[in-house]
This record gives sequence, C-alpha cells and structure tokens, in this order.
Amino acid sequence: SMMPHLWHSFGRSLERWLSQGVATDDADLVESVTTRTERADGSIAWRHEITVPDELADLPRIGVSFELPAHFSALRWYGRGPHENYPDRNASAMISTWDGIPDELPYLVPQEFGLRTDCRWLECADPRSTQRVRIDGDGTTFHFSATRHRAADLFAARDRTELRRHDSLVVHLDVAHRGLGTASCGPDTRDDYRIGTGTFVLGYVVSGR
Repeated sequence: SMMPHLWHSFGRSLERWLSQGVATDDADLVESVTTRTERADGSIAWRHEITVPDELADLPRIGVSFELPAHFSALRWYGRGPHENYPDRNASAMISTWDGIPDELPYLVPQEFGLRTDCRWLECADPRSTQRVRIDGDGTTFHFSATRHRAADLFAARDRTELRRHDSLVVHLDVAHRGLGTASCGPDTRDDYRIGTGTFVLGYVVSGR
C-alpha cells in the first residue's frame, strides 16, 4: 500500500493497476474457471484456471485468498523459508520443512509482506488441539502468506497506527507473484520477474481433521 496523497509520485506499476481497475479485493477482470472435486478420503481438490488478457500484463499476483478461524495460529510448510521471500528475493531461503506463526507487519508503511515461495504443502494448526487444515499442491507448487491483515486493509492504511489485526487468519495461495519493486525509489522489477499473460493453473487439495 502507498499513502494516497503520494500515489502520483510513487511507482508506475501502482498507477497502472489503479487505472486498470485492479482492486485489492475480488474483481471480475480476468477469466477464471474453478473446479471443485470431493475425494473418497474426505479431502477436496480445487483447480483454478485463470486467464490474464494482454491489457492486464504485469499483475501483482495471481491466486486465491480465504480466511480461517484465529485459533489456526501454528504454521508448518514445505517450501522456502524460514523468513519471507519473493520470486526475486529468495536466494537465502532454503527449501525445507519449516515451522512458524503468522507474520506481523515488518514495515513502517503498510504493504504486502510475508510471502513464502515454492511450497509443496502448508498446514495451519490449532496449537491447543489436534485441529489442522492441510493444503497440498496438486500438480503445482504454490506461494503462500498467512497474516492477520487483508489486502484491502494494507492498501487503505496510511501508516501502522491505522492498521488493525483481524481475528481471522488471512491466507493467500498464489500460482504467480510479481517480484518486489515498483520504481517508487529505484529501478522497477526486472522483466523476468513480472507476471505475463495467458492461462495460469493453480491446483491444490484441502484436508483437515
């Protein structure tokens, strides 16, 4: 998120996303087909086919988001970690099994944070019981973040004092995520770390106990 009164002087990417109508919540700007399949073991397989038109090239991210009850506060994943990492900032993040908790905002100005890339599975558990939700990549890996803030909250807040934690756990699963940087205080993201056009497929299986 950027402070609204400074939008004109910040990155070209943000200005373009705003002019295209790319909002911080769900928007019917891309063509998408979602398939839901219940499996014999009680798990549910999801498949999202998302087609990005040429006029929306260089989106910030492609994926889904949902919320879990707040008590799912223990995280475990197989992917890059343990610290946050992005497609163009993950050389120091090793692929392994990691444990953690929902990230707190690490920046003075509210903005995107907390991504973990190249994940095969994610578990969100209640540390006080045996309840857990598990997400396995189904034919694809995924990036995820799990925080107490919705994207709209980060976008709207002008500084940390205006940001409030939600009781729920806000989870993002992405098949593609843009590299960092919007030319706000330096060069923009390299072309090979931008999201192109075409059809992206995000497949995952959700199970719980």
